[in-house]
Amino acid sequence: MLKRAAQIRAGKDIVAKELDNLRCSVAWGVTGSSAEVERSMEAYPFVAHARNSEGDLVGYVSAFSDGVFTTMLGELLVHPDYQRRGIGSALLKQVEQRYPGIPVEVRCSGEQLAFFLRRGFLSRGRRVQLVSKMSDARNESVIAWTAGSLRADY
Repeated sequence: MLKRAAQIRAGKDIVAKELDNLRCSVAWGVTGSSAEVERSMEAYPFVAHARNSEGDLVGYVSAFSDGVFTTMLGELLVHPDYQRRGIGSALLKQVEQRYPGIPVEVRCSGEQLAFFLRRGFLSRGRRVQLVSKMSDARNESVIAWTAGSLRADY
């Protein structure tokens, strides 16, 4: 349950430095220039965020979807001081409401996996391996997921 800790809102009215600071607060360790952070935000058709009563950014979610078969979460972040207050669940609900009836997929591990399992996500028991490659020519990242089978039983 959200305990009046933050106001949740869909939209990209976020300053790049705010998002960069939030990413650092959860120890992701990768910071970017304002232009890179803005480019990342703009790449996602859907963004929602949470702000505390002082207006500080304390949560963020990004997602994209084909509108039919798959919705992928880009990032779901909640500042450590605001975790376990329902903010992550409220942000996730924003994605589910934006893309109703479309399966939501996310790559996660450890504590993140437990968060998603508690919210009804299912682990299909298949080992999925994430592979990535950084393109030398244009400094773009290419990511592919491999999983023995492309079919999922939803």
